[in-house]
Amino acid sequence: MIFLTPCFCGSGLAYQACCGIYHAGEAEPAGAEALMRARYSAFVTKNESYLLSTWATKTRPSVLDLSGDRTVWQKLEIISTQLGQEGESEGWVEFKAHYQLDSASHLMQERSYFQHTSGRWHYVDGVVQFLKHALSEKPGKNAPCFCGSGKKFKRCCGR
Repeated sequence: MIFLTPCFCGSGLAYQACCGIYHAGEAEPAGAEALMRARYSAFVTKNESYLLSTWATKTRPSVLDLSGDRTVWQKLEIISTQLGQEGESEGWVEFKAHYQLDSASHLMQERSYFQHTSGRWHYVDGVVQFLKHALSEKPGKNAPCFCGSGKKFKRCCGR
């Protein structure tokens, strides 16, 4: 699958030059935030094998089936990163994920924990800070975005 669009993680780079290189096995994320972005893009593209391979063995589910998942991931916002840099053994990434499910918009905020073991970063677990059902219908094109960015919906989560 080739994506000529900007990367889903919001980096501003092309998918092939960003998370695509991790999904294709051409490189490993150098830190916890890079892995968080790559995993978000894997959810967008329903790349189950990448998600499972980057999940810590002790918390990884035996099966991950996204084939029936109707979630449409819209936007990732990184709020903060603690530790998780190259040369460190653990890190935390707090993020907001905007998504749509059955024509309703939602917002999830999570603080995820990552460990660097066996030469690569792994997602261990996360704590959902909040989950918000924001809108039951898509707002008008000039309505303010529900995420609180201050932008119009059409220029933010409505893309």
